This record gives sequence, structure tokens and C-alpha cells, in this order.
Amino acid sequence: MPQIDLDEVKVVRLDDRYSRQARSLLFHSYKDEPTFKYLLDAHRPGYKQRIRATIRELIKLHFSRDEFVLGVVHEKEERLIGIAFFSDLELKMDISSQVLWRFKMILTAGFEGTRRFVEYINDVQDSLPAKNHRMVSLIGIHPDFQKQGLGKKLLDSIHEMTDKDNNSIGLFLDTGNNKYLNFYQGLGYEVFTELPLGPQKEYILYRPNPNYSENPA
Repeated sequence: MPQIDLDEVKVVRLDDRYSRQARSLLFHSYKDEPTFKYLLDAHRPGYKQRIRATIRELIKLHFSRDEFVLGVVHEKEERLIGIAFFSDLELKMDISSQVLWRFKMILTAGFEGTRRFVEYINDVQDSLPAKNHRMVSLIGIHPDFQKQGLGKKLLDSIHEMTDKDNNSIGLFLDTGNNKYLNFYQGLGYEVFTELPLGPQKEYILYRPNPNYSENPA
């Protein structure tokens, strides 16, 4: 596993010029994750093609919605090695209304994969409170560079941004991989709720905003 000097990486806001690198990074980040393996039926032939297509369409959708996208970039190599998409309640995604996205998904990921994905996103959204909050929709550190502090560096930057909004109750994210729970809890997240996802669970995690004010001045 290549070792990273944290002084050689920076966290920056990205635009869609990074789409190609983002697709590759998130493919490697998510291809072995329980959530994607269930949603896109990893036991059926063509799983890698389905997950590549799904990630491509998700990235297009998130960039088109002008969400915040932060990336961990290796300055010398100009390589993207970490990424996170996050938005606020005003950009809460009604995936059912994304007709073009659903059409492209059906063509590439198939009807059943698209149905599962839409149901999953809707279930996650429905589990969240109505109060103003922010949500991490996609996040990943390339597997070759994990366990070197890059995930913490990326999330610390997100927390620094989101904590400035004292109208937001905090930040939510979800994972179907319980091996990440200790990491997230070490950064101040708590389990908000658990959702059934086929034979497994999806954990909805919540980090309260320390600067939230019920009645801001």
C-alpha cells in the first residue's frame, strides 16, 4: 500500500472536470461494499458493468444539482484519492422525479437494480428529520490509500464547513458496512436509525452540529 505524506495532499472543492477520476475512485471504493453488492445483485453476471454505470449516472446527477463536492488531491501527481458529495435540505433528492436518470439507469443497471436503488434512496431520505440538515451522499477514499488519515482529513474539512451553518442540526450519512462504525463514531457520529436492506442493515449516522441554534439571533 503506497504511503502518503499528508503534507502533500490538499482538500479542495471539485467541479465536473474531475468526473472521470471520481468515477474510477468511487468504483474502487464501492464495488465491494455490501450496500452496492445487494442493490446491484453482485451474484449475477455483469455486476462490475452495472456498478460502473450506476456510479457514472449518480455522479452526473449530483454535479448537475450543484452539490458541494470536496476532494483529497495529491498535489504532485494531481491525482484524486478521496471524494465526498454533500448537500443541504434544500437539495434533498426526490429520486422518483429524476426521469432521465431513471431511464439511463434502467438501460445500464437493469430494471431490478434501478428499482432497488430508487427504493433505497427514498427509504434513506424518508428516515431523516424535516429540520434543516446536510447529507453526505457519496464518499470514498481509494482502497490503496486507506487507513492513512485521509478519510478523517476529508471529513474534518466537511465538518468545518457544515458547522458554520447554525441553522442546520447536523450532518447525516449512511453505510451498510459496520466495519466503519467505530471510525465514524470516533468523529462524533451516532447511529440515528437502522434500515433493513434485503438480508442486511443500512446504518443512518448523525453528527450533531455543535453550533446549531433553535432560535438563532
